[in-house]
Amino acid sequence: MVGVNLSKAEQVYLHIIKNLQDRPNFGKTLFYKVLYFSDFDYYERFEKSITGDKYRRITHGPAPCTFDIIIKRLKEKDMIRELHFHYGMGTQIRYCYHGDDKTDKLAKEEIKEIDRNIQRLSGMTASQASAYSHQDMPCKVTKLDEIIDYDLVHYRNPIFSVSD
Repeated sequence: MVGVNLSKAEQVYLHIIKNLQDRPNFGKTLFYKVLYFSDFDYYERFEKSITGDKYRRITHGPAPCTFDIIIKRLKEKDMIRELHFHYGMGTQIRYCYHGDDKTDKLAKEEIKEIDRNIQRLSGMTASQASAYSHQDMPCKVTKLDEIIDYDLVHYRNPIFSVSD
């Protein structure tokens, strides 16, 4: 993997926030899962991820390694706000986007993949999305706190596989 293209990743994050910010279940965990499945599904199809980010397996499933860096950049550019809400039994971190939804750094197929995962995961709670991601082979076979190998998508269960 080449590494994270920060300006492209910013556009991915903004696109996801714009499309999910009004949903009451959209917090950090669901955000992580949309990013993970978008990158890993795209990798399964095209042998490259959209953002170039690495993912670490944490307790609640896969998490992008540069998430905090990209969120900080977007906050510093005044493109998003971070809000904290009481939700369920804890605090939910949410992001609100204001501005243009520029996607000029994203290919049509990349946007299609992101939108497909937004649609697929947007109805899930954080717990449901987390449990779902734990069943995906790349996450399932990776030990806690280790980096998830993209090539493990080639061993996915058919319910997760996106290859034709």
